[in-house]
Amino acid sequence: MARYGRILRGRSDELILAILLLIGAIFSAAPRTSSAAVIHNLLATGNALVDSMFGWVFDLSNTNRVNAELNRQVTEFSLIRTRMEEVRLQNERFRALLEWEDEHRPEILRGAEVIAHGDGRQSFAVTISVGTRHGVERNQAVVTADGLVGRIDREPGHSTSIVSLLNDPANAVAAVVQRSRVQGIFQFIEGEGRLLHVLQAADVIEGDIIISSGLGGIYPEGLMIGTVESVADDPDGVTMKVMVANAAALDRLEEVFILRSGGGG
Repeated sequence: MARYGRILRGRSDELILAILLLIGAIFSAAPRTSSAAVIHNLLATGNALVDSMFGWVFDLSNTNRVNAELNRQVTEFSLIRTRMEEVRLQNERFRALLEWEDEHRPEILRGAEVIAHGDGRQSFAVTISVGTRHGVERNQAVVTADGLVGRIDREPGHSTSIVSLLNDPANAVAAVVQRSRVQGIFQFIEGEGRLLHVLQAADVIEGDIIISSGLGGIYPEGLMIGTVESVADDPDGVTMKVMVANAAALDRLEEVFILRSGGGG
């Protein structure tokens, strides 16, 4: 059998020629009308097959183009929506700032933009877009509409200044519980805001608002610092551990106000 296969493969051209001659003889022997009908049917079937094949290819190509255009439009609309949401949030933030500025205009030196976060001390400082040429001085208090942020640290530059934030362990604020007038010192200890030096007998409860007391000569009285999160007795049996959630979002600062206070310390 293998021998016959090799013979057939070696004489494939002759075999194809024989088949073609046989087909020609069949068409010659058939009536002309019958041959024409057969040829017509074969051509029609071939055309239909080609149309079907290439029509599917063209449809697939058009579908791909439509999908690509739809994807482009979806991406474009997503970008537009993101920009619109950013504009909306920015307008809300500016509206709150303007309302706060109108209420505290006599206390405000000027507004500023945060242009950099950190100064080599992790997240303890930001750089703002004003300096000595704008009247900025060391130790002036810095705030947002939400509350106290920190103070101007070191000597400010000509057109920029460093703000030491409240989460800097070296930064301490004389504070008071707004409701009960209990005094203490607000300071970040191991990354958490605390009201220190509060006796266990003091009237401090969860939800109390903590504001600056004005003592110490740097921060003016009445600035919002934060809200008491929890209260517990310290192991020393004398003081209590008062945890405070900071009011201003120190990690998301964008615009701030510099107050006219300062110069001490």
